[in-house]
Amino acid sequence: MRDIIRDAVRQRVPEATLLRQRFHEIPERSFEEKKTAQLIAHELQTMGIPFEEGIARTGIVATIKGDLPGNIVVLRSDIDAIKVEEKTEKPYASKRKGYSHSCGHDGHIVCALEAARILSSLRNKLAGTVKVIFQPGEEVGKGAQAMIEEAALGTPLPSAIFALHSWPYLESGTVASKPGTITAINDLFDITIHGKGGHGARPHETNSPVLAAAHIVQNISNLTRSQETHDFPCVVSVGVVHTGTRSNVIPDQALIQGTIRSVNEILRKQTHDAFKKAVRDICIQENTEATIRFYGYCPSVENNPVLFQLFEEVADDLLIPEKRVNLTTQSMGSEDFGHFTQAIPGLLVRLGMGTSSAPLHTSNFDFCDNALESGIIILVGLAMSAAKKDLSVLQKCHDGPISKK
Repeated sequence: MRDIIRDAVRQRVPEATLLRQRFHEIPERSFEEKKTAQLIAHELQTMGIPFEEGIARTGIVATIKGDLPGNIVVLRSDIDAIKVEEKTEKPYASKRKGYSHSCGHDGHIVCALEAARILSSLRNKLAGTVKVIFQPGEEVGKGAQAMIEEAALGTPLPSAIFALHSWPYLESGTVASKPGTITAINDLFDITIHGKGGHGARPHETNSPVLAAAHIVQNISNLTRSQETHDFPCVVSVGVVHTGTRSNVIPDQALIQGTIRSVNEILRKQTHDAFKKAVRDICIQENTEATIRFYGYCPSVENNPVLFQLFEEVADDLLIPEKRVNLTTQSMGSEDFGHFTQAIPGLLVRLGMGTSSAPLHTSNFDFCDNALESGIIILVGLAMSAAKKDLSVLQKCHDGPISKK
């Protein structure tokens, strides 16, 4: 079976590369991935794989039924892009100004599509049913929960769900994972600072929200703590500061927006408490007031230890030893795949983009096409193995309703 899977994937790599570059040209914002969904649907139609579309607006669920009895398992790909102007100057660069696939979702789509193609061709050797979810809205942290609420997982609930994500910090085509927590909890925040405006020539007559905002940005940014050197690790990053309309007018309000990353729920509360104190201390100092709003909660991704063991077995069987490594620490990045792992047992796999790759979410990032082979192989292998394996121990741990948190 190993040689069959490897050979089937290798034959598809040239076409998969071209397809990945087609997706790269058409990045679309979250929940507006219409052209992307149309291309996914077209590819599934050519494969003869049945699918449902229009789930959570632009989501798609394809279904591949094997000829042998087994479990229901899921492969998931995110499909949206982000608001970053591409500067790669590649011939297939983004054709939509201001947006790009600078998080690698174009590659995720193709790995999932090609895995579906190969699984469909191996129906006579496939146990159970494999569903492939193409999910919108990952970049805004809402797509996974929207798909769950619109019954994308189906009934009965699947036994396991798998996803992969591009990772610039690994050699090209390397797959890596870890048991337990692999990503951080993510909260977005707004701070609205209420002060007293006035003329720019007489700042002593004002309680400047601009000055308060400057100090607050510094104060909350100082909360960031390293996982390696602190017992209270967290990341606080400011992405937006907006205030004022004229150079000689001190405004009445200022807005600060950003993100907080926490490693678990206990430390999340500690981070929020420290965050609120840091804001409050500056407001007292600058005689201003602040309204703080937390929103956009995204849970951490929890990798099931049994599925991690399965990942090790599959990777060792299908890939050369140099193509698999174990991760030792969780990322402070977030992934709304965490909503799926709250609902059913799941596993997120990192896929190496090469150590010379530009970082994710930057204008020069491009998915490494040399990683497609490993990405497709690991998804096919995980789906086939999980579909036939006795995963009853996982089901016992996840009885009950799907979390709506």
